[in-house]
Amino acid sequence: MSQNLLSVSFGLFSIGILIDDQLFTKRLATFYRSFLTDQAPVITVHVSVLEGDAEIPLVPKVSPNRIEFEQDGYQGVVDWQTKSAFLVQKVKNPLVGVDYFLRIVGGLAAFDLGGLMIHAAGVERDGKAYLFLGHSGAGKTTTARNSPAGSVLNDDLLVLYPFEGHWYAAATPFYNPTQNRPRPGCAPIEKVLYLVKDRRVYLEPTPQAQALAEMVACVPILTVEPYYLKEFLQRCQQILSAIPYYRLHLLPDDSYWSVLLSE
Repeated sequence: MSQNLLSVSFGLFSIGILIDDQLFTKRLATFYRSFLTDQAPVITVHVSVLEGDAEIPLVPKVSPNRIEFEQDGYQGVVDWQTKSAFLVQKVKNPLVGVDYFLRIVGGLAAFDLGGLMIHAAGVERDGKAYLFLGHSGAGKTTTARNSPAGSVLNDDLLVLYPFEGHWYAAATPFYNPTQNRPRPGCAPIEKVLYLVKDRRVYLEPTPQAQALAEMVACVPILTVEPYYLKEFLQRCQQILSAIPYYRLHLLPDDSYWSVLLSE
């Protein structure tokens, strides 16, 4: 195996990163150190890092089984049919550039395995995963910080997948300096909770149509393409049919846990 090949874990699967620069490989290995694995990757991204100061584009071109970035200084393709992927970048922060591209590949891999990647905080308590959804600023990171030490899977992105009749949440390796550092792990999902800041703590039952819209809105990138949207709707419906979904009204402290764990 090449010394410049890293395999990064996403729970059920891993993604390989093959880099043409040994020093940059070491930087990535440090950044993803908790998630490095010997598991064979489902796909390997070939990365070339060149000098430059280009910006990282936020919106790729999405089509069935294929995602492309075509901006000068940041060019990449993920082709899921051929299981091939490459990224050539000349950006200010190449680590961030690879990290963003890996999120796209992780989302495709989760989809291919019958699951989905979702913007949510995930906390494991007593062997069960609690998912906290919400728009930016709703309190996902704060909610994670108000959870017991070592219980946070990830406070931004999770992979959800079906296994032996249950839906599980698995940590992803993604984070930024303002967030809690994730830890590898997975657990069956106990509740899905949409965060609402309030003056008191309580659970509000949510109509399934509203819950479905809120969940799908938290799936990044792929739902812009009808090919993916239809299937994501079905998968979210499966989750909502199997797992309780509430709007969690909460204060900026840990008082919500007494409500969740008493249910």
